[in-house]
Amino acid sequence: MSEAATVPPPPSSASDLYKAIHATCIKFFKSVSRNPANPKSIDIEAVKAVRTDDFVQTFGHRFMVSYHPEYQSPVTLDSLITQLGAVSPLLRLWDMEIEDIIVDERSRRAVIRSTVELQAEGEDKPVIKNDMVWILDLTDDGEKVKKAIEFEDSVASDAFKKTMLPGGM
Repeated sequence: MSEAATVPPPPSSASDLYKAIHATCIKFFKSVSRNPANPKSIDIEAVKAVRTDDFVQTFGHRFMVSYHPEYQSPVTLDSLITQLGAVSPLLRLWDMEIEDIIVDERSRRAVIRSTVELQAEGEDKPVIKNDMVWILDLTDDGEKVKKAIEFEDSVASDAFKKTMLPGGM
């Protein structure tokens, strides 16, 4: 996420719990965003700091997932760190921006709507813009994410995967 990007603030009348959940959404998002100071690696401690030890991530949309085996198994905290560590060096660009954060205090849930611009390493690779939505289940205090469901534009995702292949796009 670029420093110039503006994250939608919580309402001025928000409770402390709402503000905690909102802040956790931003930390969750930033933990998988590119670090301009070290763009080829992820901040493992930031990833761990905002997720519970038993964190699990799944994917939607159900129909898309049914046709893509790579999205069918839940992702644990350890497997997420492994995946991010393997993919981040292959990217020339992965700029993310939060569009909206919606908080449900009572159920300790939130939705983040975002965009991500991805570009594979290599000469003349196109930039692919993808819309992503996360539904997060948080701890009672709103400080950590227990579960996430990630939704993305499968057409954009498939187009990006093709750019990762030698000679792709």
